Amino acid sequence: MQPSTGLRQRELCKKLGLDYRLLATQAKEQGISTHAYIQQLTGWILRNELYYPPEKKERR
Repeated sequence: MQPSTGLRQRELCKKLGLDYRLLATQAKEQGISTHAYIQQLTGWILRNELYYPPEKKERR
């Protein structure tokens, strides 16, 4: 279940214990945006400048 409100980038980093500045540097080294890098690294989905946890797939 997704929270009703998403998290801003720095809030997500704080929640997950990630260093925002380090992530920004790593993203730049890879030639991608910080948004895309954080999404790729964490699986959290960016929508309208807010991050939401990945949706859980149902097991069958």
